[in-house]
Amino acid sequence: MAKVNKVKMCKQYRRVNVFRADRKAGLSGCVDRLSRRSFFACFASILAGAMMFSATGAVASDADYPNQAVKWVVPYSAGASNDSVARILAAKLTQMWNQPVIIENKAGAGGTIGAAQAAKAPADGYTLLMTNPGSNVNAFALRESNSYAQEDFKHVGQLGWAPIVLVTRSDFASDSVKGLVSLAKEKPGSLTAGSSGIGGSSHLALELFKLKSGTDVLHVPYKGAANAINDLVGGQIDMVFVTPASVSSLVQSGKLKVLGVASEQRIESAPDVPTMQEQDVPGFNMKIWFGVSVPAGTPDSIVNRVNQDMRAAVQDPQVKAQIESLGLQIETSSPQAFAQTIERDIAVTKNIAVNAGITAR
Repeated sequence: MAKVNKVKMCKQYRRVNVFRADRKAGLSGCVDRLSRRSFFACFASILAGAMMFSATGAVASDADYPNQAVKWVVPYSAGASNDSVARILAAKLTQMWNQPVIIENKAGAGGTIGAAQAAKAPADGYTLLMTNPGSNVNAFALRESNSYAQEDFKHVGQLGWAPIVLVTRSDFASDSVKGLVSLAKEKPGSLTAGSSGIGGSSHLALELFKLKSGTDVLHVPYKGAANAINDLVGGQIDMVFVTPASVSSLVQSGKLKVLGVASEQRIESAPDVPTMQEQDVPGFNMKIWFGVSVPAGTPDSIVNRVNQDMRAAVQDPQVKAQIESLGLQIETSSPQAFAQTIERDIAVTKNIAVNAGITAR
């Protein structure tokens, strides 16, 4: 019965009704009667239609962005300055987008664990990365291999930066960077400086300071800036290079004092603290910027939308006040300018590492 049906169908519907043939009997008899030209023409039409549908759907998706929850990966622990900024902005963006912006902390390995996760996420704009030098500069300048590459990201824009300050304990022999440099030169290697670890921003700041000031200061690496700060308060080391937010309460309580800031100008949160340039250490400018990146392949329309909305969010008076209360400076940029900043800082960091003898890990 199946063979009879197949023969009849092939005679009556040689070109179009191939798929009504009984599957058990096979389709080969009818397919043989289809001309190759008509078959490939039909296939091409179907493919073109599918591509057109896909493109139309992508445009609609970009225009509607965001139409679901957005995950924002912060590659540091809760309570860190990057985390605090992300949470402040997430609350504002949730209002602006009418979609939840969810913070996901993925700390470890200097920010590279969270960055690796974000790099592998779908390039649809629904995974953001809180980017800083740890995850996207030091990772490439100081490591021979990583679980992700710089090309795995498209950079949305810078949001702001934190200055680096030189901090000593309150009973330190000098109240100025100039005096500290004199002490360091009198007894090379006698002063000690803690850091958050080899190759971290505080270590790089120390090495740049030594290079620019012509001093020899002993580096004492710790597992995290908090441990170094605790030992500074306890008198085990002489100084650290950190962000103001890391030591603000200790400075206010009189346990620590700030000698200088590594920026071109004095900062609003500490207007009485002179710059390194003012204290005869020229060329020592170092900022810990923070911004947003997304997986490579994310449509430019979404990148530009996120950039535009992020820049608007940080200029909201309430948001701006909250961020600045952390001792951070707001300074936004375009995606292109942010990418250039990252490339420049990779080159600068590599140069510091070479001069300091910091080997790739």
